[in-house]
Amino acid sequence: MKYELIENSNAGVIIDPTPVLRDIKDTFEVSFLLPHAGAYIALFRGEDGVEHKAVIRDSAVQIPKELLGKEQRVGLTVCFIDGETVVHAWECHPLKVGAFLFLRQTQWQITAALTDAELYARLAEIERGDAEMRAAFDALKRDYTAHKTETAQLVADFKLKLYEQGERLASVKNVNETLTAAYNKAITVVNDLVQRVAAIEKNYDPTVIK
Repeated sequence: MKYELIENSNAGVIIDPTPVLRDIKDTFEVSFLLPHAGAYIALFRGEDGVEHKAVIRDSAVQIPKELLGKEQRVGLTVCFIDGETVVHAWECHPLKVGAFLFLRQTQWQITAALTDAELYARLAEIERGDAEMRAAFDALKRDYTAHKTETAQLVADFKLKLYEQGERLASVKNVNETLTAAYNKAITVVNDLVQRVAAIEKNYDPTVIK
């Protein structure tokens, strides 16, 4: 018989339902798959309501012998402790103490004590959890798709604006080149005029004029 304590939950589930069958003089144990290292205690409750505490060592615990005197359903709570403080607790599937042979109560066995109603309730819980996870996944997928489409549109808009800016830059560049060419041509004309005026002034003879 082995339990798994589900991390980040309050559930302890049976993952190995193999019955424990030994003579009553021997020690009955159940083992655990623990979420992390630390100190754990197990609280067993018989049908009389009395609670029995046992320490979990090496991922296993001995079932208190006080519970092995009659056929009964036994509740189990496992606590992770820090000193005297209970840090976290798991409510585990119940156990059943039963006689191996009803008329020969010298041998006892420990089995899972889940009723059909509890099994159906557990199945419904699993199905509901699965449906909720699928719904959450679908919502996440839709959100991802929406953001993906939105991001693609933003990228397309950015590329368009970048193209428009490139066109504007090319236009400005063309205008600048045209102005530069006109300016250089004007400078050439001005320089030529300056040279002509200088030549005229150099060769100017006022005596020629009557």
